Amino acid sequence: GHYASIIRQRISDEPPPPLYSLSRGTHIRVFVTFPIVEKQHLQGVLYLSRTPNNIIKHLFEVQNKILTASGGLLILVIMLVLLVSATISRPIRELIRQTERVKQGEQKLIKPLKNPVTYEIAQLSESFASMSQALTERTDYIQRFATHVSHEFKTPLTSMQGALELLQDHSDMPSDRRQRFIDNLLADTQRLKQLVNRLLELARADVLEPSQQDSHLPEAIFTLQNRYAERGLSVCYQKLPNTPLAIAPDALDIILNNLFENSLQHGAKQLTLSVIQHENTLELHLHDNGTGVSPANRTKIFTPFFTTRRNNGGTGLGLEITVSLLKTYGGKIELAESTQGALFVLTLPLATSGIKIKH
Repeated sequence: GHYASIIRQRISDEPPPPLYSLSRGTHIRVFVTFPIVEKQHLQGVLYLSRTPNNIIKHLFEVQNKILTASGGLLILVIMLVLLVSATISRPIRELIRQTERVKQGEQKLIKPLKNPVTYEIAQLSESFASMSQALTERTDYIQRFATHVSHEFKTPLTSMQGALELLQDHSDMPSDRRQRFIDNLLADTQRLKQLVNRLLELARADVLEPSQQDSHLPEAIFTLQNRYAERGLSVCYQKLPNTPLAIAPDALDIILNNLFENSLQHGAKQLTLSVIQHENTLELHLHDNGTGVSPANRTKIFTPFFTTRRNNGGTGLGLEITVSLLKTYGGKIELAESTQGALFVLTLPLATSGIKIKH
């Protein structure tokens, strides 16, 4: 005889009772036999059988432990909900309140959250505050621009209205005087036309989608040199690098043309160009021998509609258009110190620089 154990399916001759049995709810039974041997003779067999506890009875026996674990889990869930509410829900509700402020036009009051808790919400808050600041600056710019536009249009329109009223009321005025009023009307009309054209150029420059075309400085300078030589402006320069610039040819032509025109309007007869090439940019210096910029006007020169040559057809929008185009392509313009004339410094991105341009 040898020790043996076996599990067999528990089959009953009677159907299961309506009330589930805790002690005999399983469908298996375990049998164990152990031989009793004495002097190499089998004297008997120890036979044991047992129906194991089912899962329900086992749970019933450890119900206190289960209730304790369930209570602890419930407390943990409640704490987790409170933590999520404090770390995510509260900052998000504050961001929602800030969006309502922006909707009501209070974007100047938007600041990054003091306690964003998480890194992602901190980034979101800072981005939202930056966007609000950009909207504020854009709104202020539009308001200032609208004020300047209304002023620039009001002056010639008022002059035209006065001249027309005089012509209407004094139909018998001398012909020479009448012609003088007509000439004034034509001059004011021409000025309005120039203003409208410049405003259209500025609008296109402000919303311009940057082109992927490259341009070359020598070609642009050569074209402008011939154009302005006929108008009395001499352009002097040494050898210019032919490194491709990350600016569309038409945009580069407008930028340089505005600066050439600005020099000519301020009495310059000569414009000297010099170049400093860096790793990612090209620095172009434009130095003329004109009247220059007075210390009082240095801070105003890039202000829209500011001009000291209004009577000579200046609109004060040329440099503003230049700034907008350069900003579109990742460049910039500065007015440098100069003992004679005006010195402008352009920073132009190279096509191989990888500088990101504005979209």
